[in-house]
Amino acid sequence: MIKYLKIVTIPKLIFFGLLFSNYSHNLNYDSTDYDMLYSESQKFIELDNLENAIKSLDKIINKKRTYQKDDDILIMNSYYDLGQIYLSRSIDYEKATSYFEYIYNNTFSGYEVEIPSKLKSLSELKLKSLFMLGYIYHNHIGNYSIAEYYYSTFLNKYPNNELYESVEFELNIIKEEIANFKK
Repeated sequence: MIKYLKIVTIPKLIFFGLLFSNYSHNLNYDSTDYDMLYSESQKFIELDNLENAIKSLDKIINKKRTYQKDDDILIMNSYYDLGQIYLSRSIDYEKATSYFEYIYNNTFSGYEVEIPSKLKSLSELKLKSLFMLGYIYHNHIGNYSIAEYYYSTFLNKYPNNELYESVEFELNIIKEEIANFKK
């Protein structure tokens, strides 16, 4: 009986072990693959091959987040690049705002000290995304109330940033436009 169980069980264990090991290797990228995908996406952007750039960046943002600093930096930079593509190259402002909002709402504190990299830091991405949201809602979508919210939030969170005066200027224009609209 024991010999029979060994004969039946061992081949099944080997079969399922091989099946699952091959299955996971085919679906998972390691970090170097994601780094290569990101480099590839940057080349596609330079060549104005937006379709392939978007495909590469989508693969990265669909990576399961581990909430490790290096992963988050790569994923959030991919979101930012997608937002920039949809803002400036395909003029899909709704899609662009969704990427910038994702960064703004899902980049957490604790990454203030950044490792030098070619990528933007998480704190820089959060700041720039907040600025871009105000900019898009003001200059492209024309929703002054939402633009005012994002610009005001920017001024409150980043009072010492070099963009402070520009944001303050934009906010004053928005307030004038809202006041003129109410007349």
